[in-house]
Amino acid sequence: MSDLPNLHSRSNDEDKDILTGALNKSSLYTVVNKMTANNTAHAFISLDLDGFKNLNSTLGSSSGNQLLVNVVASLRRGLRRNDVIGRIDGDEFFICISDVSDISAITRIAKHICVLARHSLPNGIFTSASLGIARSPHNGTSFNELYSTAHTAMRSAKKLGGNCFVFYDDSTDTSLYRNSSYTEINERKARKYEYNPLIIYDCASDTFRLSPDDTAPDARPIWQFMKESGFASNDTAEAFRQKFEEIRASDKPVVYFTEYLLNDLQQMPRWYRVGFIYPVVGQTISVTFTDIHDEITAKHCLERMTEYDELTGLMNRSMFCRIAEYELRKKDETAQSDSYAMIYFDIIRFKAINDMFGMTEGDRLLIFIADIICQLLGSNEAGCRIGSDRFVVFIKTTERKPEEYIEQLLDHISQYDLPVEITFNAGIYAIDNVKMSADAMLDRAILAQASIKGSYTVRYCYYNESLRSDMLTEQEIVGMMAIALIEEHFVIHYQPQYNHSTGMITGAEALVRWMHPERGLISPGLFIPIFERNGFITKLDLYVFEHVCRFIRKCLDNHLPLIPISVNFSRHDIFQPDFVEKLEELRSKHDVPVKYMRIEITESAIMGGSKHTNEIIRKLHHYGYIVEMDDFGSGYSSLNVLKDIELDIIKLDMHFLAEKSDSNRGGTILSSIVRMAKWLSLPVIAEGVETIEQADFLRSIGCDCVQGFLYSRPLSEEKYERLISGSSVGAVVPQMRLIEVMNACDFWNPNSQETLIFSNYVGGAAIFDYHNGTVEVLRVNKKYLQELGMNLSEKEIIDGDPMRFFDAENTKIYIETLERAIATGEEQECETWRNISSSCCGNDQICIRSTVRMIGESNGSHLFYAMIRNVTAEKHHFAEILENERRFKMASEQVNIYYWEYTIATKEMRPCFRCMRDLGLPPLLTNYPEPAIERGIFPPEVADMYRDWHRQVAEGVPELEAIIPLTPDRIPFRVRYTTEFDENGHPVKAYGSAALIVQ
Repeated sequence: MSDLPNLHSRSNDEDKDILTGALNKSSLYTVVNKMTANNTAHAFISLDLDGFKNLNSTLGSSSGNQLLVNVVASLRRGLRRNDVIGRIDGDEFFICISDVSDISAITRIAKHICVLARHSLPNGIFTSASLGIARSPHNGTSFNELYSTAHTAMRSAKKLGGNCFVFYDDSTDTSLYRNSSYTEINERKARKYEYNPLIIYDCASDTFRLSPDDTAPDARPIWQFMKESGFASNDTAEAFRQKFEEIRASDKPVVYFTEYLLNDLQQMPRWYRVGFIYPVVGQTISVTFTDIHDEITAKHCLERMTEYDELTGLMNRSMFCRIAEYELRKKDETAQSDSYAMIYFDIIRFKAINDMFGMTEGDRLLIFIADIICQLLGSNEAGCRIGSDRFVVFIKTTERKPEEYIEQLLDHISQYDLPVEITFNAGIYAIDNVKMSADAMLDRAILAQASIKGSYTVRYCYYNESLRSDMLTEQEIVGMMAIALIEEHFVIHYQPQYNHSTGMITGAEALVRWMHPERGLISPGLFIPIFERNGFITKLDLYVFEHVCRFIRKCLDNHLPLIPISVNFSRHDIFQPDFVEKLEELRSKHDVPVKYMRIEITESAIMGGSKHTNEIIRKLHHYGYIVEMDDFGSGYSSLNVLKDIELDIIKLDMHFLAEKSDSNRGGTILSSIVRMAKWLSLPVIAEGVETIEQADFLRSIGCDCVQGFLYSRPLSEEKYERLISGSSVGAVVPQMRLIEVMNACDFWNPNSQETLIFSNYVGGAAIFDYHNGTVEVLRVNKKYLQELGMNLSEKEIIDGDPMRFFDAENTKIYIETLERAIATGEEQECETWRNISSSCCGNDQICIRSTVRMIGESNGSHLFYAMIRNVTAEKHHFAEILENERRFKMASEQVNIYYWEYTIATKEMRPCFRCMRDLGLPPLLTNYPEPAIERGIFPPEVADMYRDWHRQVAEGVPELEAIIPLTPDRIPFRVRYTTEFDENGHPVKAYGSAALIVQ
């Protein structure tokens, strides 16, 4: 349905329901018929709110209206952009789900819609919805067919108690919904029945009464009355009869309660608790009816909440594990040959997606992924959302390998419409022991995924026992951590930071490594998360801070070059009540100047509470610390951080330039972050820089300071000390501020930007520097040289003074244009004449139209991007046109001709210069010919004839001519009209003339 418009954003108010903004019924008719015109598979859902009439009567229409608005808003947030929501009438809605045929996918969507339609209201009322589903072309190809079938299925859902969905089946027995005709007495009794009635059966007379004081007993048995009055289905009435006969036949007193689904007067199904009370054998049986519909509905909701994920409709973990164990138990008991696997995955940088595009977009992505999971699952397979962006599937691997399922899943998910790459790493556990619990199997899949988590080259990993044996258990790590801190098994490495333009070292980051005397090097990725969970991370971070203080003190004492060193702290640290005071105590202990210490706060700490974070940062600033934010953009951080948190430096995550990405959007996003930071005068350090192309690209967008394997891996203290002893050191300062000038994503591709800009970009282009009134060309492309002509080379343009081609007047024009561009920050344009000379072609004067925009500035120097076009031929041609027009005006004066142009569709008339001069007409007349008649140019006696001319012209008459007396003086003119037609033969314009008749 790529040609189907986004109907949620239709702008015509007449297409929409006034209250909710959903499409109205007539618009739905058009939309559905268009969707089904090509026989593509779609799903159509009739949605009706359960008990809405009772809610309206209880809480009032204003609350009911607000509920309808809330339901539509919830549906819009949770459905895809091109899914259509319409309001049929009252509380009934019609939802069109495009391009879906798989029953399991439609089922998942229906479950999700049931969740979206639930709302809590005042007084503890909880609403739900009944859904009926029709499919095209299976159930019809027109709105009338699909609405009718979906509505029928919805009524079946109502009969089941609501808060559920039913697919339409051609064999649906609609007789359940046909109501018997009510007699007047039956209507009265039915109304009583609706309000928790008490029915008395007299054993002696074998009659029923609605209450003890009812003097008009009904001759029919109560079950017959319930069936014929439409209160109970045939099956329910029969079950009621059997239970009643069983109690009446008892020879002992009986008190029995059960639950039945009955219909109220509006034929709305509701649950009732029915009590049969037989206190004295042979006398009377009392039958009580208590409305417990809300209680049952809430119970059903709670049951679903314990089994299914509310957002996606997938199973939750406990339900998923039960299903997996059930299937494996069947396999074991029946000795099936099928093989199974569990696949666990989560989305890389999902939190960054939430931060950049909002929680609603993140939820849409999760729903989309759940939809794809369902589409790819077969029978006896299951999908589960564990939480957040974490999913697991249980699949058969008899006919397809797990990696094939993963490739299919990746292919579908990568097509989701967001300007960032959507991908994941997966862990696979091939099930070889069906006796193992499903939880244990899932843990193994998670362990396999953890071994490759964050990788852009390895997409999946199978679990094997070596993974478990190679990795320390959490208990082992916790048992060793205290001793490791005391015996200083934690060692500090330093990774230097460089200015890529100058090659100078500008800083370093302190990184902790655990060098166990027996186990060897233990990865930070293993122990840091554990320390964060158990709180030991604060002790470790303070340990690192003190060791950095010791090192700086040693450098000061030995007169070694010094540069600032950054120390990482997490949210667990900064939320300690005396965090800053402990830092100051350690720094003072070693007498280290604060200018050499930088505090690097992780992004999770920044997002954990901006108010508290800002208070901590203000205290740090009070003592003189520089505060950095680590890994900006990697997963948690929001762009709002740049304005809300008082940071001094931000560090960029280079995952945006992942080599595996086929899109260049990452570079665009990265450059935007750099520009925003520079507008706030925040220096930027990029970490994880591994290639010269990445470093050059970063420099081109205004980020010189880099950290990564390109320059240096983390170094031991001894190696780092030797490095700074023989290197130049500098300072991190804000570089040139670059300004966005291009929208093309390829402009920001670090691997090919020069070729794209200077060789392939449309038109002649140059980059030049403007400083103190002088212009220095930095680079030009081939098309720039072609526009200038004269066989000039790049070297001649770049080496010479570009202003040598301008005279004083045109120099002034050009410089004023540059100054306007600087002052406004916007694109400016001018035309200047230039005298071009070359050794091979001589001299020539050309006119160049220049479009310039400032793209960077630093210390009074301004970087410009310019595009030029040679308009010399246009100038000469325009001069020729002006000359021809001058001659034409002179000729028309000689022959006394007036002429004008009439646009038929708009009834607009444009007069010639003589009409405007002699008759006082404006340049444009609307609703022509009425203005000419009102002014008396065409006198009253010819007005109707002149109007008829315009009617004939609109009908396609090619020519008209007559002698007409014009102006109040009735001067005779020969008036002619000639019609112009388009390529389809339709009249578009008419050209009129009036020539004075000379007697």
